[in-house]
Amino acid sequence: MSFSTRPRKLPLFFYLSASYLLVYAVCALFLYFINVRVISRSARAFDRQDVESESCEYAQILRSNRSGDWLAEEVALENFPASTFFAIRLLDAKGNILYAASQPEHLPIPGGWERSARTGVNPLPKVGWSEVSLPAVARHLQIMTTRTEDGRTLQVAKSTNLENAQRHILSHTSLIFFLLASLFSIANGFWMMLITLRPIKQVSSEMAQIIRTGSFDQGVRAVNSRIAELNTLGEFFNLMIRKNAKLIKAMSDTLDNLAHDFRTPLTRIRGTAEVSLNTHAATPENEALLGTLADIIDDCDNARIQLQNLMDIREMESGCVKLDICPVDVKRMISEIADLYAVLAEDKDIALALALPEGDVQIEGDQNRLSQVLANLIDNAVKYTPPGGKVHITLEPSIETVRITVADTGIGVPEEEQALIWQRLYRSRNARSEKGLGLGMSIIKAIVDAHGGNVTFTSPPGQGSTFVLTLPARAISSATDVLR
Repeated sequence: MSFSTRPRKLPLFFYLSASYLLVYAVCALFLYFINVRVISRSARAFDRQDVESESCEYAQILRSNRSGDWLAEEVALENFPASTFFAIRLLDAKGNILYAASQPEHLPIPGGWERSARTGVNPLPKVGWSEVSLPAVARHLQIMTTRTEDGRTLQVAKSTNLENAQRHILSHTSLIFFLLASLFSIANGFWMMLITLRPIKQVSSEMAQIIRTGSFDQGVRAVNSRIAELNTLGEFFNLMIRKNAKLIKAMSDTLDNLAHDFRTPLTRIRGTAEVSLNTHAATPENEALLGTLADIIDDCDNARIQLQNLMDIREMESGCVKLDICPVDVKRMISEIADLYAVLAEDKDIALALALPEGDVQIEGDQNRLSQVLANLIDNAVKYTPPGGKVHITLEPSIETVRITVADTGIGVPEEEQALIWQRLYRSRNARSEKGLGLGMSIIKAIVDAHGGNVTFTSPPGQGSTFVLTLPARAISSATDVLR
């Protein structure tokens, strides 16, 4: 068995800030290495200038005093900073070390620097510049080798702390600058998110409202963004919504007109079939004919009921229906409707359970309409619950409202379809195996809205559906007259 997880979705602010930081970090790192390289070259060039100057000075001393005593005295008088590495040695023509000194003592130069007088350097170092790395102390010695007129070799080496000091300053400066730039990048990402996402969130919120309510009347407010493309997007959304609203209105009007126009021919067909059924005697020869006529009458009745439902929904949505408000015993109504479906539930091996409070529970409403709502909910619960399932009906009265809950363990509604079930003629793909036109939920919502109540539902995957019907205890004034 393999499990697949959806990638985690992160806000645009994260991607904007992360992209800015990443681009800046790469550029800053590139510039940092370039600066390190420049600093290294500059500091080592400075060291070479010092070495060259001191090498010329020491060579002049050797020309004036061939014994090298003055050279030793001059080196002893040098007052280099403690952070400066310095080394000097004088070799004779055979490579023997005539004089050597270093600061600090025993400077770890590869190959050694100070040797006993009996140990020679062979071959003699080449005249010119060389560089020696000292990994242990993270330094680079600049060594200048020269030949005196009498064939002796003078080597002077030096490394100041300038390179490390400048690198230290560069590291601290780069770190501070990076932190400031990071804050700027985050602030810039947040600002970009605001000017980018605010109009997008506006359009998304209003589109979600349209999907939730099914009403296109409000449209989408004009997008006021500093980004021209987002303004254009908002205008296109508005244009699309207006066209969809016109299309849906035209379809609804056509459907309502058809529902109205089909009532007369259906009545005629039913009347003709009923007359024929009554005029033919029940004989074996007429059995097939009589059965066909009876089926025609039943189908006509079913079609008239569906057409009447369409017209009722239209009347409720347009506010032109008048409710017959009277006291309704909700507890008794639930019990009677549950009894009607008890046999069907038993045949399907479905446990139909009621949880009703003690005493009477009365509200003001249209009993026939409310019975239709409750019957539709229970009918759907029983119809779409597999054998062995449960349907649980709960009544919870309060001072101002009454809440009726119908919960089942049936097939449920897919998450992506839950916002669509209140639309006329919409049927979930899980429910298409059963007969129906997709009007039940529309009728329920229209009747509940007409009573000033609300109906909600939840359908977690694999856990059935739960419908919660909330009705006011007293009828609203607009429900007693023509609905607005």
